[in-house]
Amino acid sequence: MVAALDEAGRQGRDAAGVEDLFVAIAADRESAGSYVLEQCGVEASRILGRDTNGNGHAGPPSPRARILDESSLRVLRLADAEATRLKHEHVGTEHVIAALSIASDLEIGRKLNDTGLTPKSAEDAIQRWSAEGMPRRRDGIGWMPIRPKWLARILRPVRKVLRFGPLLWSLYARKSLGNPGFVKNPYSLYQWLREREPVRRDPLAPVWILTRYDDVMEMLKNPKFLKDPFGPQRLPKLVREQLEVGLEDRRVEAEVVSMLFLDPPRHTQVRSVFARAFTPASLGQLRPRIEKVTRDCLDKVAGNGGMDLIADLAYPLPVIVIAEMLGFPAEDYPRIKVWSDVLAASLSLNATGEQQAAASLVWGEMHEYFDQVVLKMNRGKDGPLLARILESEDEPGGLCREEVFTNSVLLLSAGHETTTNLIGNGILALLRNRDQWELLCREPELIESAVEELLRYDSPVQWTSRLPAEPTEIGGKTIPAGEIILGAVGAANRDPEKFPDPDRLDIRRKENRHLAFGIGIHYCLGAALARMEAQIAIGELARRFPKMRMSSKRLRWMKGLTFRGVRELPVKLR
Repeated sequence: MVAALDEAGRQGRDAAGVEDLFVAIAADRESAGSYVLEQCGVEASRILGRDTNGNGHAGPPSPRARILDESSLRVLRLADAEATRLKHEHVGTEHVIAALSIASDLEIGRKLNDTGLTPKSAEDAIQRWSAEGMPRRRDGIGWMPIRPKWLARILRPVRKVLRFGPLLWSLYARKSLGNPGFVKNPYSLYQWLREREPVRRDPLAPVWILTRYDDVMEMLKNPKFLKDPFGPQRLPKLVREQLEVGLEDRRVEAEVVSMLFLDPPRHTQVRSVFARAFTPASLGQLRPRIEKVTRDCLDKVAGNGGMDLIADLAYPLPVIVIAEMLGFPAEDYPRIKVWSDVLAASLSLNATGEQQAAASLVWGEMHEYFDQVVLKMNRGKDGPLLARILESEDEPGGLCREEVFTNSVLLLSAGHETTTNLIGNGILALLRNRDQWELLCREPELIESAVEELLRYDSPVQWTSRLPAEPTEIGGKTIPAGEIILGAVGAANRDPEKFPDPDRLDIRRKENRHLAFGIGIHYCLGAALARMEAQIAIGELARRFPKMRMSSKRLRWMKGLTFRGVRELPVKLR
């Protein structure tokens, strides 16, 4: 569908017609529709009187057509009927070719019939295609704009692993993100990659990996590296409405309106509205409340002699703070915490199908909850953050309700996960490096530089992604346009070219320009809040429990690649 809209745009049309559908299918030699054409002896260039290789179009890209014309909509309805008649689960390009052969009143339909492609021959070709095991099978048309191929591939790297025996796996995949030991300790792989192949195509996952500080910095700062992975395959809103695509799945809209996936200019507009809550003045007003929540959490466990630092402090603190900021009722915090955990897990680069399915259910539940809270919420300048953000609905270029909801959920899920991991990873690093913990206890004024060093040493977010808008050379290798690039933040923050003795924790470290919160237009919106929460929490722990130590050396790490943190961290307080 997207290819048809692009073809119409190249021809200077605002609406895509049946000819554009035909060109898009014929140009894709791997599509089932192209297989049907070949089986029926149809040469697309003879039907059209021109070459069908629209993908080779030179020059600047043309605007994509906005809508489908009536004839193409009619053909798609016929294709849907054909898929139903043949008892096929999805509508594919083969059904569109069959529909064109049925629509003999259209010029292209008559030409196809004249060359021997009739409804009967099209059906026979489809049956052969199925009988041969779908030799060039692709996802159906209805799924392409919503579930991009790269996303499906990156979530299932195990397919490639299965081609190798145990010995080849050990030799070939040991230095891959798919290695089971990577989550527990990624830093040995980071070092190996930085020293031997700092710009590398992963052997298992279809991604490029950058591990040097300067390369990751360039990816983050240069505007030719795009954040929106869905843009190239997303249908325009009018076409989605025409086809009723994705209307039953609210998470589809999240791909369109979340700051996480937007590029300028819309990213700038959305971010500017939410940034109002993260000014120095606004955050300064939060400090007393963060201090009280921290004291309350520690008071509950002070007499126990021990605690799970994650469950008793690092988890509840950021959730309570961000939920209060947005204006959600206190009695709902436990439910919000469960929801945000599920959503944060689905944001991982290697989220499982079960995690994605759970997130879809949670998304709907949260949307209903959000609508109920908004109805009861007091509006006005003195209201909570959510009330102030909702005022932008009436401003020129302001946010729609879906944008407010989606980005509020982003703050809840990704925001709290980052701070939780910062506090957890930070205390773990300090307790493993006892001299640094004792130094902080003696000199509490080091807390700011300590938190910066903890962010560098074991970053709570290990990866960030971009897509080059054009073929781009990095480190002597050319990365094609549109391919996924993963910037290894954790590796960049341990680059010896940038940080002397990078594997040593040093809370007095100077010139600590780490990339834990990113840089550029996508710099973490809540970075200052996360810093303040970590400084208060870790500082209070050092003040009250200077003899604190780990009570178990056996740790369970979160399985995802994006967020790095332990599931629990049991400690003795005295």
